[in-house]
Amino acid sequence: MVILPYLKNKVLMQLRDFKTGIAFPGQWGFFSGSLEKGETPDDAAHREMWEEIGYRTDQMHFLSTLGMPELDNLITHAYFCELTTPLDNISLHEGYDFGLFTRQEIRAGQLFSGRMGKHVPVIPSKYIHIVIDALMLRLHSGGGGVFQDRGSATF
Repeated sequence: MVILPYLKNKVLMQLRDFKTGIAFPGQWGFFSGSLEKGETPDDAAHREMWEEIGYRTDQMHFLSTLGMPELDNLITHAYFCELTTPLDNISLHEGYDFGLFTRQEIRAGQLFSGRMGKHVPVIPSKYIHIVIDALMLRLHSGGGGVFQDRGSATF
């Protein structure tokens, strides 16, 4: 499950904790989490966003279902929502840092962490770029409506 809060042409990214035993420690990625028993992906997207950044929205939209090769083709459900509150009102509950970045900044492979005072790598996966590109295409083609196609796909 991945969640992409966006503001205009920027996506809110999370600098993952520097803990051993987690996927992609100390790298920039999406806010994410796992489904709990009996939970739908839609419900999990809302719950994870609240747990990770203390943010609630009524407008969470399905984006895609994809496999992530770097994690044994783990199936992920991506959702997006507009970020309608200033970053100062966001409380990071999971992760080391967060920030809003453009697609071009993310593609560069290194994002600046204000908390660390230096650039840190983005997770080196084409999955990141596929999902960001899908989000930007969706936003620029008429917006935030829910995708009609919920078919699974891997790359």
